[in-house]
Amino acid sequence: MLSVLIEGTLTADPVARTGAKGHAFTTAQMRIAGEDGETVWCSVIAFSASAAESLATLASGDTVAIAGSAALHHWQKQGGEHRVGLRVTAARVMTVYDAGQRRKAARARKVTQGAQDDREGR
Repeated sequence: MLSVLIEGTLTADPVARTGAKGHAFTTAQMRIAGEDGETVWCSVIAFSASAAESLATLASGDTVAIAGSAALHHWQKQGGEHRVGLRVTAARVMTVYDAGQRRKAARARKVTQGAQDDREGR
């Protein structure tokens, strides 16, 4: 398994599912722009509650960054063409919205800390 941090575009709406033993998970498909201009296809599965919930809130066309573990996957198209893609188990899902919320919270903490320092004469 590889540890990865990938960024790409969802090619379909993620699907929230429940396994045979009642455990929730979410699956998704995404397209990643390869270094040489080729598309890398990636299937994603998220088992942790936070990653599964974050992934399930997204829709086809959304840009997303995923951290987790990956394995190469090989398959053959109907015409005989061989393809390679990634299967990723997501540990963390991050969107532009998440980044904005984190920046906003960090700024608020900084302002609050600055005000406290002023009151304490630092």
